[in-house]
Amino acid sequence: MAFFPTERQTCLSAYALTNASTNRIPVQWPLDGTGWLNIRLTFHALIDWTNAVVVDRHAIYNYLKSISLRTSRGEEILVNVPGRALYHLDSLLDGKPPVHNIIIGADGTYTGVLDIPLCYNFLNRKEDMILDSGRYSNIELIISTGSVLDFLNDAVGETVAVTMDVEVEKTLATLHADNAGKPIAHTYIRTYNQQVVTAGFWDLESSLDLGLFGFFAKLQATGAPGPFEGAGVDHLTTLTFRDSVRRWLDGVLPWSMQQERHQFITFDPSNIYLATPADTEQVVYPQLGIYPHLFVRHGSINEQYACGKKSLIRLEIGDATNTDLMDLCVFGFRSLR
Repeated sequence: MAFFPTERQTCLSAYALTNASTNRIPVQWPLDGTGWLNIRLTFHALIDWTNAVVVDRHAIYNYLKSISLRTSRGEEILVNVPGRALYHLDSLLDGKPPVHNIIIGADGTYTGVLDIPLCYNFLNRKEDMILDSGRYSNIELIISTGSVLDFLNDAVGETVAVTMDVEVEKTLATLHADNAGKPIAHTYIRTYNQQVVTAGFWDLESSLDLGLFGFFAKLQATGAPGPFEGAGVDHLTTLTFRDSVRRWLDGVLPWSMQQERHQFITFDPSNIYLATPADTEQVVYPQLGIYPHLFVRHGSINEQYACGKKSLIRLEIGDATNTDLMDLCVFGFRSLR
């Protein structure tokens, strides 16, 4: 790639999010024809605590109910992706969880970081996926937020105020004028509606312009507060990914999928916090209950799972308890419009 190294530019600083609301973020994007590699969102939660109990030590991500990113050409990069789902995806892509403060029962400002990947770091030719900012007149970032109850179990006398910073990592110069470094696709990340395990499957989108690089499912206990938000559990018995032609994962056993998780995501000792047993599980093992699969093994965009011309694309799950909840996130690309 002839346009490296890159620079990081701050586009928005200390913007106050409104709790329990849909926030359309007024970012002054640098739409200057440079290539964007990722967008970094940094959240600062100022908690005024009296005597409530902390709900989740990673609650700054649970507070982000959905994140959407759309271009002026109608391209959807993030489709209502919860903050915790993006947290798990960043962990998978980077090999470690995003940097964040463990929330404890005390006043203070707790910070968490999320990256929106605009080209995937496992690709050999990142210029195939880099975002060409010169193609767009606007990029819309929408974030739906939760409330103090995502952090603490009592809202009486407790308050939380969250601000965010937005940065873009981009090339120092515009992309090649002769189109040699122009992208052919854009990032696509989507989550599917939460399912009770007894439902047994998700039917995925079939489209000629869509290719998947991978997916991950999360299994969490009955009564979890929301998609991707609950403490994970490892009760999965089988997982199958198939289409109308063949099976790509055929009744894979949970130990195999846990190996996938440990292969890509390392243990982060900084997340240890000695609390109640249920909470300790979630904090010490933040990726508990995560079952990932990557179709890309050698760095080529052509290793994608092509979603076109399929009458059926289905992810099937099995769980011995039949009471747990499953969430699904897929990530890949769509052709440019």
